[in-house]
Amino acid sequence: MKTWWKLLVTSSLIIVSQCVLAWGAKGHHIIAELASERLLPATQSTVSILLGGESLTAAATWADEMRSSTDNPLFWAEHAAQWHFVNLAPGLDYANSPKHPRGDAIVALETFTAILLDQPLPSGPVTAALLDYFAGADLHSADAKRFALKFALHILGDLQQPLHAGYADDRGGNAVSVVWRGEATNLHTLWDSKLLDYSSLDEATHVRRLRSRIERTPTSDISVMQRSDPAAWLDESAEMLERIHSHDNEAGNLGDAYAAQFVPTVESQLVKGALRTAWFLNNLFGGWPVATAPAADGQIRQTLGDQPAAKAD
Repeated sequence: MKTWWKLLVTSSLIIVSQCVLAWGAKGHHIIAELASERLLPATQSTVSILLGGESLTAAATWADEMRSSTDNPLFWAEHAAQWHFVNLAPGLDYANSPKHPRGDAIVALETFTAILLDQPLPSGPVTAALLDYFAGADLHSADAKRFALKFALHILGDLQQPLHAGYADDRGGNAVSVVWRGEATNLHTLWDSKLLDYSSLDEATHVRRLRSRIERTPTSDISVMQRSDPAAWLDESAEMLERIHSHDNEAGNLGDAYAAQFVPTVESQLVKGALRTAWFLNNLFGGWPVATAPAADGQIRQTLGDQPAAKAD
């Protein structure tokens, strides 16, 4: 059987729960807004059907917003909370790192992809938790697909935040105390939102700046950045950890010099997040014949494997 990510291409550890939100709403909105501009028409139509007209940008933060949900809070706290990140063992890539018994971002993305493609679901903790959450209902239903798309969209952004491929022993940087421009915080929070806020630009201005950057990027470079394997994107993020952690023991404030070194990295990761999200969704949906309305049972049941490969450009 093909691995789940190879299906997209050919058809087109120990983890400790983290309490902060990857990129924050601002970063996820920027990624989703830029990604939405690169969707193929067929992808746009299918996404609109599945999301009930909700924008990709609005849907991008749903998985974080549900962390405080009173709808089955045990599910969101004990299971879904693990699906935003992966903590790798130092020196090991994802394939060789221990896996959490409740799953992780890669396992969840694999499961959500199977739901959206009407493929058999992989056995494991994510599928089991979803069956319980949906009370045994069909996990290829319209409701389950909407859930899967929103969570997958969020994970695609999370994978580009390097500390979502962080180390278990410091909880992905949550246990690393730093002082940022006179304010006590932690390394994970610094990377989630404070570096992005350093310039004091609002979301719309960030989107314009990064859109211009994408427009100036050669197509060949975009193809390299997209790459075909979300696990490889995760490993790429993890390769930044040594450089990120090199400042952990510095006395005094982290400030302008740190921002000069790492704000460009944050912006690069947001660009990659947008390109990779669009690539992923276009390969997932871009080759489908798009129905004008959901089928009678509310489901869209097309098989991407029978369609030509879709291109993001």
